[in-house]
Amino acid sequence: MLTAISRYGARVLPNTQQLIAECARRGELVEGPAIDEFEEAFSQRHDHQVAVTTSYGRMAFYYILKALNLPIGSEVIFPALTFWVVPEIARVLGLRPVFVDVDPKTFNMNPSAVDRAVTANTKAIVPTHLYGLPCDMDEILGIATKHNLAVIEDCAHSLGALYRGRPVGTFGDAAFFSFQTLKPLNTYGGGMAVVRDASLAGAVRGLARSEPLPTEAEVRKKLNIGRVQRILTRPSVFRWTLFPILWAASFVRARPDVYLWEAIRPLDPLPPDYRRRYSNVQAAIGLEALRHLAGWTAATRRNAELLAQTMTGIPGVQLPDCPADRTHVFYQYALRVSDRDRVVRSCIRRGLDIETLHVDVCTRLPLFQPFWAPALEADYAAEAVQLPVYSSLSEDQVRWVSRIVKGAVSEDPRAPATVPQSARD
Repeated sequence: MLTAISRYGARVLPNTQQLIAECARRGELVEGPAIDEFEEAFSQRHDHQVAVTTSYGRMAFYYILKALNLPIGSEVIFPALTFWVVPEIARVLGLRPVFVDVDPKTFNMNPSAVDRAVTANTKAIVPTHLYGLPCDMDEILGIATKHNLAVIEDCAHSLGALYRGRPVGTFGDAAFFSFQTLKPLNTYGGGMAVVRDASLAGAVRGLARSEPLPTEAEVRKKLNIGRVQRILTRPSVFRWTLFPILWAASFVRARPDVYLWEAIRPLDPLPPDYRRRYSNVQAAIGLEALRHLAGWTAATRRNAELLAQTMTGIPGVQLPDCPADRTHVFYQYALRVSDRDRVVRSCIRRGLDIETLHVDVCTRLPLFQPFWAPALEADYAAEAVQLPVYSSLSEDQVRWVSRIVKGAVSEDPRAPATVPQSARD
């Protein structure tokens, strides 16, 4: 029987449908008490800073920037390797994104590059804890203090990650998190702003609460889309639905997966579905999911450790770096391989779906041109691949992933690729 493992696996509560049904029975799909309870529980995990739910993680960032009331034309520093939507949100608000290079080992912004990029017009820094690994916050905070800059942490990948024993999202003036279906906490969309200063938090809350409520139909649609996404990534479903498309595309060097992502484009004006409030049923799911977060994170980290043990010392493979003072939650397990594109094609033909670029090198995007600074290390870091290590994978499946990658790295490129006929589901 053909085995195929998706690059993604959603974290799903076993009682999701019961939670949804109970909210519907009480008439609390859209509004209800779970929103305040979820915000309070999230606040307790983040140094008791104020937590505010939003329709998207990017909208949490939007409200934070808007509440800061930075002068039009102010510069905001981002890593060159990040999701394009985040700097585009700054541009929508009349601010100028400035991109700095990254550390090719950690994939996070290089503090030395940040220091060089600061000008009299710089007002904020947005450190992105990419793939689940915290940035070097001490150095970044030192630069921010020296120049009186706001720090807004992008924690979309990194809920549960620690820097020197403290959770990400508690270091800067504010932070934002994403709860999209494949993120560390899945509420089928939505996000959270975490804000230190009470008056700034009040402004963020006011902006978020001023948005229109979603309709019940919109809420149910969001839940249903998320349910379909998680079902399609199950190995037993994935191998007969999405995988055959990816397998066939590998022979013509096509990239059908690009159609799964949001098109890169100007976001001014913001799309209508951005301008909504977070729903009560999503908060109910999030509140329950917080109780499972530590277990999910531990399982993912165990899978990452097993992958590292079984792949250490393979010629041509550079494993992800994790400094000793940080806890990586491995939203993505990013490693470098020689002859990346050939290895990716070989893995797909053997049944392993792997990612080639989960985020963007923003200095290369027409959306942000002209841009004066080359991002050489970001280009290099972008050549990494991301392997599946999500919490629902078994030890046998992780070992299978390792064997497939080893085989793809060492295979004679002249040998014909074949579809695997037997492996563990």
